[in-house]
Parts: sequence; C-alpha cells; structure tokens
Amino acid sequence: MVGAATQRTVLRDDGVIVLDGRVEVPEPFDDLPRIGVTFSVAPGFERLEWFGLGPHETYPDRRAGAVVSRWESTVTGQLVPYLVPQEHGLHLDTRWMALERLRTPEDDPTPPLGLLVVATGEPFAFSAGHHRAEDLWRARHLVELQARAETVIHLDVAHRGLGTLSCGPDTAARYRIGPGTYQWRWLLAVYHPHDVDPGALARALAARR
Repeated sequence: MVGAATQRTVLRDDGVIVLDGRVEVPEPFDDLPRIGVTFSVAPGFERLEWFGLGPHETYPDRRAGAVVSRWESTVTGQLVPYLVPQEHGLHLDTRWMALERLRTPEDDPTPPLGLLVVATGEPFAFSAGHHRAEDLWRARHLVELQARAETVIHLDVAHRGLGTLSCGPDTAARYRIGPGTYQWRWLLAVYHPHDVDPGALARALAARR
C-alpha cells in the first residue's frame, strides 16, 4: 500500500450511490500513475456521453486542443490505435459521464438503461474502454489486444502526465502525482434514457449532493 486509503460507499434512499474516497500519499512517493477507482460494467453499455474536455483524449500535459462541452461517443470508439498498446482515452475536467446500454433484437424486451457518474465538487477524469490495464501491458502490438465484453471504467481524482523516456522526454515534475491528500465524492445513479436526460439529472444530483 502506498499510504492510508479509505473508500466509503453509501446507498441513499433515492437509489443514488455515494462514493467517498481519500488517499494519503506519503514521502518518498513522487510519481504515481493515477489515483481513483476502477470498476467494470456489464456487457452492452456501449453508448458514452460526458460533459467535460473533448472530443479527443486529454491528459494533464496534453489538453490544449480540447474544449469543455457535451460530447458523445462509444466505448469502442475510445480506443486510440497506438502501435504499441498503452494508456489512452482519458478525459479531464469531467462534470458528469453517462453510459447507456444499447438495445439489440435479442434483448429488445429489456428496457434501455443508463449509468450516470456525477462530480459533487471538483471535476474528475475518466476513461471507458474494453481493456484492463494489464491487457495493455501484456500486448506488444495492437493486433494482440482482445476486447473484453464488459466496459472498464476508471474514475480518477489525479492522473500522471504522459511521457516515460521511452521515445522522448520524461513527464515534467508539475504533471506528476506526488505526496499529499487526495479526496473525492462522486455520485452514481441508474436512469432510463427514454425518460431522463443525463445532463439534467446530473445537475439535479450535483445540486443536492
């Protein structure tokens, strides 16, 4: 363990899940990759929407060309086809992000379903894909990547900048994660896409906290 870490998960009466987290990073750790939570969502949640920097991936030291707005994509479309598989698809300054399960003829009677993540304070960073970190690490070429059926979500309160000295300079010190206290409070809610706009729901949840 890097330092003291706590995660408190509460299910409210209205069905909203509250994620309260806190991590203490002590000396001498001064270059961590990311701080946050990771979880997987059942197969089928493919439509992606968010309010934050986009439309392309952004990192602490690669964000100048992005704009804060409401963006749409797919989870599959988040894959950046680097020749050597690596970290990709992060979106900074996110106020909320939503995943929706796409309907197919096989499950047509099943109503559409959405999962919403909302920031109650500072914006967060997120990525959504069909690969876990270990999948990217093991693959040496893009063709070796095998997409998982589920969707892997990273919610980060802090993320390292790019650069590893492999083919250029290392990440500047100001874009690294060093000692300190990192906290987050995020809300997770399930909604029905036909009846609810995720943006409107996010604003209502953020106002209540």
